[in-house]
Amino acid sequence: IYERIKEELKAGKGLGKAIHDGYSNAYSAIIDGQVTTLLTGFVLFVFGSGPIKGFATTLIIGIITSVLTSIFITRLIFEGRVSKGKSITFENNVTKNFLKNTHVNFLGGRKYSYIISGALIVIAIGSICIKGFTYGVDFTGGRTYVVRFDQPVQAEQVREAVLDVFNTAAAADENVSNSSAEVKQFGGESQMKITTSYKYQDESSSVDAEIEGMLYEALKGLFKDELSLSDFVSTLDNPNGIISSDKVGASIANDIKRSAVISVLLALLIIFGYIAFRFKGWTWGLGGVVSLAHTSIIIIGFFSLFSGILPFNLDVDQTFIAAILTIIGYAINDNVVIFDRIRENLMLHPNGDFKENVNTSLNQTLTRTVNTSVSTLLPMVAIAIWGGESIRGLAVALILGICIGTYASIMIGTPIMYDSAVKAASKKVAKKK
Repeated sequence: IYERIKEELKAGKGLGKAIHDGYSNAYSAIIDGQVTTLLTGFVLFVFGSGPIKGFATTLIIGIITSVLTSIFITRLIFEGRVSKGKSITFENNVTKNFLKNTHVNFLGGRKYSYIISGALIVIAIGSICIKGFTYGVDFTGGRTYVVRFDQPVQAEQVREAVLDVFNTAAAADENVSNSSAEVKQFGGESQMKITTSYKYQDESSSVDAEIEGMLYEALKGLFKDELSLSDFVSTLDNPNGIISSDKVGASIANDIKRSAVISVLLALLIIFGYIAFRFKGWTWGLGGVVSLAHTSIIIIGFFSLFSGILPFNLDVDQTFIAAILTIIGYAINDNVVIFDRIRENLMLHPNGDFKENVNTSLNQTLTRTVNTSVSTLLPMVAIAIWGGESIRGLAVALILGICIGTYASIMIGTPIMYDSAVKAASKKVAKKK
């Protein structure tokens, strides 16, 4: 909206008229962009389970409220100031000419972007096929415990203690291939939900007892008052310790994995159909979906390639799938904004050169693309640095999604749309002849 208002002001319109036209001209891109994100939210809600369903609910509420505040609340503030004769500025001396009047031949460089992206996709698919993933408990099965402490504790503190014990045990046992653990605050500062994939394939009671003993060794130092093993595993005589436990069987994990794959594929299919419908052509839908698939494959490949190499958790679990679907929903916004400007310029210049139109549209939306991506990137970087180990993998996935998705919308999605549209037009001409 703000970028459109800046464009209207640059065209010589008064402040009140520029604000009115800025909002009006931004509506189509806003609606299309947010509806595609909303569709991924509904896919998550319908096909997800547990945390993903809750994540989808938050996503849907967030989209609706952000659209309402962006369209109505900000406009009320602006028009209120204008009616009182007060001035509103949308740029300063530093940003006034930022990426303005650029004439970059984006389509001219598409061969190089195809080669670079093709190489990254080959590496990603190669790593996925050869190395595979480190799966979280959601996708392997495992055990979950809710532990109550007699004093407030930090999730990161608990996680480090648990991982230290489980990793040591896994290193000593060659039959154990996965010892990942997830720790989340659960029902207060003194309660933690601990999930581990250690010996997830063995559901015997002896392994249950072994893991409970390992948890006791890991956590006994975090209790203010000394606690015995028997008191820790039973809360009959003592309120602290393990207050509940549960198992996620391998069959349930496989169901979760299958629903996650279906969610991603269905989200891409729905987005393709919506964009093709809104822009009246399959080439637009193809460009958008190829861009999203390109981004998703590279990020998934990153998690496969660098799992166990980087010093933070890169497990593939439900949270990771939620991140991929969020990236799909987010990245399509930039594609839609660019496509919307191309459509607008085609209507203004119906006899103009198509390639020139596309390049002009990409340059016109470049400021908006960079500003939106950077403003979204900043909180993700903050979360990656200070958010704690348990959420760092999610933040890294979103950071990669923003960077790669922005590049893909400019250098992959739009060129794919252009090339497929040109080929489709040439086939029509050939048939007529």
